[in-house]
Amino acid sequence: MMLIKKLQKRMTKIKLQEKVILDKEHQNIIAALNQKIDHLEKDNKEMANIEKQHKYMNGELHKEVANLNKKIEHLKKENTIFKEHLQAEALKNKI
Repeated sequence: MMLIKKLQKRMTKIKLQEKVILDKEHQNIIAALNQKIDHLEKDNKEMANIEKQHKYMNGELHKEVANLNKKIEHLKKENTIFKEHLQAEALKNKI
């Protein structure tokens, strides 16, 4: 009977030691995962800021393109008027 109790105590002690080791391993894994989560959250915030900046710059570029398109249309109109005047001058000189 005494031998069985000693064996049970020893088995319990071994199981507790194994549990402590396993708990420490789990704590290390959890700590590593928490660090990874923190890193990913930081990266995510940085990406959100970059995306916000790109959207702003994209908007500014669209405004610039619209302004340049207006200038192009204006220059085309001026060019057409200039061509008409040149043609009129050419006709006057022929007559």
